[in-house]
Amino acid sequence: MLLELMSDGTLVELPPESAPVELNGEIFGDSSVVLLLPHNKYLLGNGSQWFFAKNGDKARNISLYDNEGISLLNEGSEPTTLNAETVSELRKKSLSISQPPGNHTATVLMLRSFMRNEAVFTSEGAEYLDERFFCDEILARPGSDILKKAYWALRFAMNRGELEAVSRIKAWVKAGPELFSRSDHEMKLWFSILETPDEEIFSELETLSFSRLEVQRMAAQNASPIVVYNPASGWLVLGRFGRQRETMFFLWAYYNHALWNELRERKKLSINDIIHASWGEYETIAAMRERAMYKGG
Repeated sequence: MLLELMSDGTLVELPPESAPVELNGEIFGDSSVVLLLPHNKYLLGNGSQWFFAKNGDKARNISLYDNEGISLLNEGSEPTTLNAETVSELRKKSLSISQPPGNHTATVLMLRSFMRNEAVFTSEGAEYLDERFFCDEILARPGSDILKKAYWALRFAMNRGELEAVSRIKAWVKAGPELFSRSDHEMKLWFSILETPDEEIFSELETLSFSRLEVQRMAAQNASPIVVYNPASGWLVLGRFGRQRETMFFLWAYYNHALWNELRERKKLSINDIIHASWGEYETIAAMRERAMYKGG
């Protein structure tokens, strides 16, 4: 995909054959996005990887983030500034023509280790090892939503080297993913780097009948996890994560009576298992949003 940056910051798509000679060949493929910039400069993107250079010069790696502008500097010429909206649109276009990252074989073998009762893993064949067949046929079958969410959450987490996320997805599978999607079950999660939540989280907790004083008392305790019960609404849990205080962060989780009873009383899960399973639910939902950004999503 070949784009040009206009003076008003918008992006215009150009026919590929209009690319400068220096951009043809090995660096400009079907899965790449090239943005032509003023002063013979360009940006080359492939998925989440981005490179910036002047035509004929060696490209250097840069990072682009959603909703964050960037100023591109090149010796001997004026800097080129991309606003936050342009950067987000550029990333969106690049991901939309890119295959999702990650290793299928490693992902599906890990998935099989804790979803071995799934029909696809109990059949005599090993059709699940074929990435195209697995993604296009197996994950597209009716009733495969849980398998699909677990697969993509695992694939993205393993690609990023987030091994703790793998254990959370395993906890989610063990707890019963269907419990989190029932209409009479309610759960909310908040993450905070501060020992006491910010005003927005405080406000939400107050609407759930947990007073500011209750929340402050929970934060003042050194134990983890900490649980508070409110007869009118349900259960509030505080979990602390991180071994050093400087890098510690906090997870606040709310469960209504019906969901808590299923997880704690019927499933007999520990509170730590409940926290990890809930976090796994959060990650699988995020993974499906991430998958939708890539080709075929």
